[in-house]
Amino acid sequence: MSEVEIGRPEGRTSYSDYAERYYAQAGAGRNSLSASEYVAVVEGFRREVVCMGQCNLYLAATKDSQIKEAIKTYLEDVCNPNIHEMKKILEVGGYVLPAPLEEIMSPDKVSDQDTGVANGRMIVIAQWFAARAFMTLWHNYASMSQRTDIRDAFIRNYHRAFRWQVTFHEIAVEKKLMAPLPTVEPKGMPLISG
Repeated sequence: MSEVEIGRPEGRTSYSDYAERYYAQAGAGRNSLSASEYVAVVEGFRREVVCMGQCNLYLAATKDSQIKEAIKTYLEDVCNPNIHEMKKILEVGGYVLPAPLEEIMSPDKVSDQDTGVANGRMIVIAQWFAARAFMTLWHNYASMSQRTDIRDAFIRNYHRAFRWQVTFHEIAVEKKLMAPLPTVEPKGMPLISG
């Protein structure tokens, strides 16, 4: 058996070319969507519309400038690219968008609203959970497609959420809005014998 290769981007090894040939072929020549692909793309688009609205609500509610900056940056780094990935897939295939993009308010037009409904802790932790939920969503949607360009779009969306799930945790810990996740030390753990 050869030496095991780990740590490369996207899990590639020197053996990956075999599967890559098939993977490249699977993305060529089809603009139409299978039923599962259509469901995944439309739901992904709709979820992003809702997420952008939620982010705008958080922008209006928080008084904390760092949280405002993080959410505005998240909208530009995650939400906008994600929704445009789905928009491109639908438009190239000749499908109608499930909602008009004009319904989404630009974060620059969001005014502060002192509602007292949500504080910085709630908002940052909600974003931490939302990013995790998006990671699951995009991963699951990728598995619903055999069209590799669609899979790739979903995985790009996954990676955007992946970065921010850690970011929101770090912001919450830094601002003492939550304790860091506990660690488990291996010392004293029982050995498993076979």
